[in-house]
Amino acid sequence: MAINLKGYRISILCEDLAQYDFISAYAKLLGAESRKIIKLSAYNNATVLKHYPHAVKSHRQYASQNIILLIMIDADEKTIQERLSEFDEKLDYQKYKLNQNTRLDKEKILIFTPIRNIESWFHYIATNDFNAESLTDNKGKIVSYKNQYLNTDVNELAARLKENICVKGLPQNAPSSLHHACNELNRLKN
Repeated sequence: MAINLKGYRISILCEDLAQYDFISAYAKLLGAESRKIIKLSAYNNATVLKHYPHAVKSHRQYASQNIILLIMIDADEKTIQERLSEFDEKLDYQKYKLNQNTRLDKEKILIFTPIRNIESWFHYIATNDFNAESLTDNKGKIVSYKNQYLNTDVNELAARLKENICVKGLPQNAPSSLHHACNELNRLKN
């Protein structure tokens, strides 16, 4: 799937600098212009969830323009679906209770939820280790790769993802949250 983000204004709501740097590097590889990428104020998963309804409301006000809202939040110890449900609940509690979609298919609002943390994606991209999201420690918790990728060049990882993984198609055994991210990118086809 060829995606060209040239001309789009992109707002990014995410937990930390590693997420922002990775998302903006990937967006630039897809044609986005640095000056049109905006980081919205958030610094952890609670503030991402808190600011999400306002970011969506603002996005919807200007939906006729070339704008995209990209959200990234670590799933931490939750499933992707549990994390997505939190967004639905924050955005529209009534629809959430009725199990209805709170985002329309045509809306360019994308939510990425790496299992554990963004560094699990970094680990997969760097090593092709398909256990990146499922490997557990001796206490049964999903392994965190956070300390292994502190000074990593996210531009290189973004380029590797785009050129070596996405172009060839994401392998079936790739992390489930990367598969979910690819499905979210389909929202940009409209």
